[in-house]
Amino acid sequence: MGHRDFLLLWSAQGISAVGSRITRTALPMAAILAVGASAIDLGLLTVALTLPGVAIALLAGGWVDRHRRKPLLIAADLLRAAALLAIPAAALSGRLNLPLLYIVAVIVGACSVLFTVADHVFITDLVARKRLLEANGKREAVDAIAEISGPAIGGALVALLTAPIAIAADAVTFVGSALLIGGIRRRERIAATAKSASLIEDLRWGLHVVWRDRAIRALFLATATLTLCFSFMASLYTLYALRDLHLTPAELGVVIGCGGIGGLAGAGLAGRTAQRWGVRRTLIGALLLGGAMQVLVPLAPPVPVVAISFLVATQLVGDGALTVYLVNETTLRQRLLPADALGRAAATWTVATGVLTPTGALAGAALAEAIGMRPTLWLLPFAGGVAALWLIAARRALPGTKEPLL
Repeated sequence: MGHRDFLLLWSAQGISAVGSRITRTALPMAAILAVGASAIDLGLLTVALTLPGVAIALLAGGWVDRHRRKPLLIAADLLRAAALLAIPAAALSGRLNLPLLYIVAVIVGACSVLFTVADHVFITDLVARKRLLEANGKREAVDAIAEISGPAIGGALVALLTAPIAIAADAVTFVGSALLIGGIRRRERIAATAKSASLIEDLRWGLHVVWRDRAIRALFLATATLTLCFSFMASLYTLYALRDLHLTPAELGVVIGCGGIGGLAGAGLAGRTAQRWGVRRTLIGALLLGGAMQVLVPLAPPVPVVAISFLVATQLVGDGALTVYLVNETTLRQRLLPADALGRAAATWTVATGVLTPTGALAGAALAEAIGMRPTLWLLPFAGGVAALWLIAARRALPGTKEPLL
């Protein structure tokens, strides 16, 4: 795909994705190393990074549908850069404190969601519908690369420059992303039917367009199921690997990095599988395979060498399969939904995942306390199966073998 404007957006997506991972790594380190944050402080910092995004998604959907997306993307990048630069400025003046870090986290988290919602629609302005699958695959590829490289870059920058100064380097990535997007020349398509509406009307319409179509509804329910159950990983995976399987932090880092490699492979295979097997079979098969690979997590024995092989297989194959699902699911949504409702539908998706992620993390922690770690982790493969069942029930509404998204 050699389209100049898409290449600029793709490059911006990659830089922004790396910057987001650096922020995710360096911000907690700044809180720990510079201001002596406690575990509760870090938990509140995570909430500040994630929860405001739900509110922004509620507001952003209708705005994105009715206004130009390019200025929103640039503004989101520049606001993130400005907020992050406040941290090294405060550190150099001896005024860095937790309230400032919380404020920065709120701004960065909210702008990241705004960028995601606007980007989901903007890409359809730049790429013909027949090329959306390829474009989404490329986007997931750079996201996987960012997942591999971003935390490592963030950790290296902290080691070399100290955490607050590393965040200044991080801010540069968002400025670079804004400059690249600013170079895009293609005019955006603002649907003629788009008109001003109240927040309640935007929310109602977003839910309506997601729920009225049987295929989109099934995709939504499948994503909700995966999000709820796979959020258990957020609260349990690290504890399980270190305490129950006796892995070292370095070994766990390698295991998690393999998930990025699996995601990169899945992004490359997403279009080929849809072309060969059809969208319906690809979506259902990817969910079943991705879910089945999660069996290896609770089955991993407390022998580090063997446990690592189990977890690496899950990360490589399972994450790869789920990336194949994600690329095709995103493309199908963009193809089936009305052009003037893409922003509100994306906002509905974002709000649902934003609510279900902390809910799943807390539920997973509570279940682990009540019934034990391994029994709780057995819900992961179950989630893949239930998610696939939503699609199997709606299979007649999904594109078949002769209807690839290419």
